[in-house]
Amino acid sequence: MKTKTVIVGLILIVLGAGIYFGYDYYLNNSVKELMREAGMIYERGDKTSINNAIDIYTKIIAKYPESRYLPDAYFRIARCYENLGLHRLAYLKYMYLIKDNTGVSPDLRKEVLIRLAHIKVLKKYSEEAVTQLYALLASNHNREFRSRVYSELGHTYLKLKDYEKARRMFDISMSEFGSNEEAILGKARTLKWMGKDDEAYDLYDYFLKYYGAVSRYTNDVRNAYRDQAYNSGLNAFRKGSYWPAISCFSRVSANFSYHRISENALYWTGECYYGLGRFDKAIAYFNRALSNNFYHKDEDARIKKGYSYFTSKRFDLAAREFQVYLQQYPKGRYAPIAKNWKEMSTRELLYRIENKKLPEAKKAEKPVVKEEDIEEELPEEDEELEEVIIGEDEEISGDYYEDTINGRRIEFENVAEL
Repeated sequence: MKTKTVIVGLILIVLGAGIYFGYDYYLNNSVKELMREAGMIYERGDKTSINNAIDIYTKIIAKYPESRYLPDAYFRIARCYENLGLHRLAYLKYMYLIKDNTGVSPDLRKEVLIRLAHIKVLKKYSEEAVTQLYALLASNHNREFRSRVYSELGHTYLKLKDYEKARRMFDISMSEFGSNEEAILGKARTLKWMGKDDEAYDLYDYFLKYYGAVSRYTNDVRNAYRDQAYNSGLNAFRKGSYWPAISCFSRVSANFSYHRISENALYWTGECYYGLGRFDKAIAYFNRALSNNFYHKDEDARIKKGYSYFTSKRFDLAAREFQVYLQQYPKGRYAPIAKNWKEMSTRELLYRIENKKLPEAKKAEKPVVKEEDIEEELPEEDEELEEVIIGEDEEISGDYYEDTINGRRIEFENVAEL
């Protein structure tokens, strides 16, 4: 009898233990799945998704108060609050984890201390934050963790506008752990503030090449890089620094060809080469702006292409280009200008033709040639005429052209409108 009782007792114990461990396994798996779901929603990055993630983490805390994932849920809620700009709420969550050490691992505790230091920086508790971060460095030799701390120091000095120290901290952070995305991007922002735009954009290129496919910062980096490079190009162009402007616009057109801003970048690259007097290169870029999948700068590119031909003394091509503009944009904002420049191009072309044809003594008796007769009068393969039209020795400097017939200066129109 006693033996049967012992056996039944043992069976019940084993059964109870099995039920307990089975329930614990089920519970932890359920929480783990919810944590994974919340994490994926949080990664979307928009405010609605972050709030939805907070709701899931809050349900985990309420429904599974004994779960070992509870401290992680509190930490992630705090991170969500940070991303929403609710730093006071984030601060309270972090402080709860520091005060209640139940289930908080040493690694999580270090992460919480870093986030608290970051919030203190945002609250302008800068000296206290820097001291706390350096104290963390003194007590830890894990390279990845140290990289995180140095990155936080870099952001601290960046906020304090001490750019040299910020750059040094980000460099150290990257030397400790080269895959620290926050350090790479922090250094890029620092270089931008220091006026080292090309170096900053090189770092953006590096980040997008090696981390663009997996990083949660990719969209923000793309948007910032695109807008900053384009604005840097415009600022350089307005200062007459054409080569730096070309470098910036080239980055935009190469990396963001799918975006409408690439059309602007191609057009302004053409403007830069026009300003440098390299008219063939200018025309090539105006053609690229005209032949891509966007159309909002086509009118500007067409009229400026005509100017480029005129300024480089190819008056036949200039007249043709202005005529194309008038056909495509009969009521365009440059239509009166195109008509006048077409007439000037025709007069210049006729003047050069007649001066080449007539003997010196008879120049005063030039016959009147009608505009519609130009194509019939112009030889198709006259090498001497071609030399007169496109000769580089006749290149004009400055922003005007002197009409050799009427002796007056004609100002070039500025059609570079955003």
